[in-house]
Amino acid sequence: MTGGAHNAVVNCTLRNLGNRAVVIQNASESGVEGCDISETGDGAVILIGGDRKTLTPGNLYATDNEIRRFSRWNKTYRPAVSLQGVGHRVAHNLIHDSPHMAIALHGNEHIIEFNEIHSVCMETDDVGAFYMGRDWTQRGNVVRYNYFHDLGGVHSHVGSMAVYLDDWSSGTTVFGNICVKAGRAVLV
Repeated sequence: MTGGAHNAVVNCTLRNLGNRAVVIQNASESGVEGCDISETGDGAVILIGGDRKTLTPGNLYATDNEIRRFSRWNKTYRPAVSLQGVGHRVAHNLIHDSPHMAIALHGNEHIIEFNEIHSVCMETDDVGAFYMGRDWTQRGNVVRYNYFHDLGGVHSHVGSMAVYLDDWSSGTTVFGNICVKAGRAVLV
């Protein structure tokens, strides 16, 4: 889905897809809701919108989805949900069973809340179920009230983290999360 506003993919079953299930880019007020997404080759949902220069939010969303068994072809850097831009929301999702990360964030003022994430990071090391980093201008993001549990991780070097705020991550608020058998809870 490219461009437009107020569009949604709702209550769909999306499975056995070679690449990603849903890509929404250069749009606003649009998202994926209540979908069952599984067996994808390259992650599941990409949300790209908003303007980082003006901090105008795109208001894209991924809510109330179950996303599982994703990134079967490309095992790394193909998360269940990838956010880029400004002002998106990922909430009330159940995300599980993948070799690498569940949520990757790039941009500003995104909210990640009330998700249950388990059995991810199963085949990799130095990995976070939630990951962002390498750009100190990515500020105003919030990771709250998520339940991270039973994460994997090769554990040969660094292991896995529930929340990984990598190099130069700045201005991110992390609070109210529950982390059980999740390697390190938060790595900054």
